[in-house]
Amino acid sequence: MKQKITSIQAVPELPLHQQLFLNGTPFVVLHTSLVEKFGLRIGLEIQAETIEKIIAADEVMRAKNYALKLFREEKDNTAREGSEGPRFTGKPKIYTKNEMEQRLERESFSTKAIETVIEELIHSGHIRDKKYAENWITRRQKSNPRGKTLLKNELVDKGIDRETAEQVVANVETEDEMKIALQIAKKRAKQYERLPIHVAKRRLHGFLARRGFASETVRHVLQEIF
Repeated sequence: MKQKITSIQAVPELPLHQQLFLNGTPFVVLHTSLVEKFGLRIGLEIQAETIEKIIAADEVMRAKNYALKLFREEKDNTAREGSEGPRFTGKPKIYTKNEMEQRLERESFSTKAIETVIEELIHSGHIRDKKYAENWITRRQKSNPRGKTLLKNELVDKGIDRETAEQVVANVETEDEMKIALQIAKKRAKQYERLPIHVAKRRLHGFLARRGFASETVRHVLQEIF
């Protein structure tokens, strides 16, 4: 059933939006770009299907604007930190696909709108799970080193898909992992100095395994220390 657009009015509190009236009744507030995109004008008769498309497009636009606002806020926060001195990193937060989905869900956007926006943000380069994972591993290995297995599991727990996590973790050089494992093991081994060697080995083996280091790496490290 068609309905006639009887009025399109400006919305003072929302400069880039317009109020649409159907058959004399307020219908929806739309972004001006959508009014232009769908060729909406007074006197136009539109189908219910077209109305549904307009509402869906409006929700997608609102969801995307909200997401882009989050990115702008992160960029602005980074810039402010820079004026305060040593805390400046020069890199605004990178949102993962999972993090952005959660933020949009909290704003009650529909699943369809979220899927559309996430796809657009990935295409535009705003969401870069691989880059996030690479940066996270770099920070992790500096502050609290882990083996490849645990690194991968932690990335998956953060919402990075398993394929991306495996790809990024695979780029960690085996030599680097060996060096990290040996460094951690030497510090830990000091706690076992008064224990019999076989007990110290067993405990150190368990410690390194829990840190996600491969069995081959653990074996080489134990040979190096004992």
